[in-house]
Amino acid sequence: MKTIGSAFTSRHNRLTPIRLVLASAVLVEHAIIVTQGPEPPPPLAINGWSLSYAAVNAFFILSGFLIADSLERRADPYQFVAARALRLWPALLVLSLVAVFVIGPAVTILSVPEYFGSTQTWFFPVNVLAFLDTSQGPAGIFSGHPWSGEFSATLWTLRYEVIAYVAAALIFFSPLPWGRHAHFVLFAVTTAAHILISLFWDDAPALIASAARLSSAFTIGMVIHAWRHRIPILPWPLLLVVPLWLALGEHPGAELFMNLAIAAAMFAVAFAALDRWPTGADLPDWSYGIYIWHYPIMQMVLFFDPNADPLKIGIIAVPVTCLVSAMSWSLVEKPSLAFKTAVGDRLRRIWSANRKGPAGPEN
Repeated sequence: MKTIGSAFTSRHNRLTPIRLVLASAVLVEHAIIVTQGPEPPPPLAINGWSLSYAAVNAFFILSGFLIADSLERRADPYQFVAARALRLWPALLVLSLVAVFVIGPAVTILSVPEYFGSTQTWFFPVNVLAFLDTSQGPAGIFSGHPWSGEFSATLWTLRYEVIAYVAAALIFFSPLPWGRHAHFVLFAVTTAAHILISLFWDDAPALIASAARLSSAFTIGMVIHAWRHRIPILPWPLLLVVPLWLALGEHPGAELFMNLAIAAAMFAVAFAALDRWPTGADLPDWSYGIYIWHYPIMQMVLFFDPNADPLKIGIIAVPVTCLVSAMSWSLVEKPSLAFKTAVGDRLRRIWSANRKGPAGPEN
C-alpha cells in the first residue's frame, strides 16, 4: 500500500492548491467578520469551531510536516534560517511600507502631520517585522470600523509560526537523540497543555494559550513526517475521528479530533492518485499573499462603502486580493527565495568568522 513517504518525493503533489484553499477559507470567513466585529458567535462554525480557526490549524499541521522535511533534507541551520527569513520577511516589509505610506495616509482620521508624527505609525512596521503586537495598524486608520484600527487580522499567527520554526530547529540540531517516538511525546505534551489550559486557565495570556494550541497542530505535522514511510495514503481515519469531534461538541478535547480529521483529509488529498488526477503543483503559490493582504483590502472596501455587506465585500475583495497576491509572489516572494542559498552561505561565513574572532598580534 502506498505511503505518504513514497508519494512525497518531489513537488509533484497537491500541497500548493491546498495552501491556496486554506488561505481562501480564511478570506471567506473574514468577509463576514470584518463587518460583524468581535462579537460572538463566530460565523461559519460547527460547535463553535469556525472555518478560519480550522484553516489556521491546518496551516500549522502542514507547516509542521514541511518544516520537518526541510530540516531533515537540508540538515543545515544557515540554509534553513535563510529560507524561512526570505519566505516571511520580504512580503511583510512591503506590506508594512504600503500600510504606512500608502493606505494609512488615505484612511487615517488624523492630519498628515499628526499621522506621521505618531509613534504608533512608525512602530507598526517594527511590530510586523518583529512579529510583535499587530492588533492595531498605523495611527488613526479604520477608526469607525467594527474592528477599529486593525490593519491585517491574520498577522498575529506569524509570531507562533516563527516560534515553531525556532523550536523545531533547536530540537533537530540538538545533540539529543530525537527520533520518531520523540515526536509523539512532543505532540502529546503540547496537546495535553492546550487542553488543560483551555479547561482550567480561562485568563491565560494569549501568548501561552495560542502557543499551546498551534504547537499541538504543528507537532501533528511533525509526527506525520517522522512516520511518513509507515502511514498509508488513506482517508478512512476520517470515519473514526469526525464522529468523535462532533460528539465532543465545544469541549476543548474536540480540537484534537478536528485536527486529526483535517490532517487525514489534507494528506489524502495531497498524495492520492498522483498519476491519475491533476495536482496543480505548477500553480503559483499565492497563499501567503492572500493570507496577509485580504484583510486590509476588505477594510479598504468597508472604508469606501460603510454599508457594504459580506457578499459585496467578498465580490470586490477576492479579485483585488488575487491581483495583489500575484504581484507579491511574482515581484517580491519568488525573487527573494532565489537568494536563499547565497544568503545561507553568507550567514555561515559570518558565523564562522565571528567564532574565530579577530586575529592576534604576530609574534
